[in-house]
Amino acid sequence: MAAKDYVIVTGWQNAYLAKKKKPTKKGPQTMSMDRRPITEGEMIGLFEFYLRKWCEEHEGEDTVVISNSDGKKIFEATLLDKEPEAGEND
Repeated sequence: MAAKDYVIVTGWQNAYLAKKKKPTKKGPQTMSMDRRPITEGEMIGLFEFYLRKWCEEHEGEDTVVISNSDGKKIFEATLLDKEPEAGEND
């Protein structure tokens, strides 16, 4: 399957990478059985990637503030280790 055929969805206990399901005449369908949980390591790795990229794009900044759609601050993250991981920027 192609990556475009999958979406990230949240369930009761986890976030999942799930195959897209097309709505039927009865409306949207429940979550696909073709899915797998997204691991904590994958989530943290993606957030680290985002944080490093954000800091790189905003030269001189080391803290990103995450807000909701109303502008209320949810949390902030500070990049403490500014050394790229092995294999980055190759």
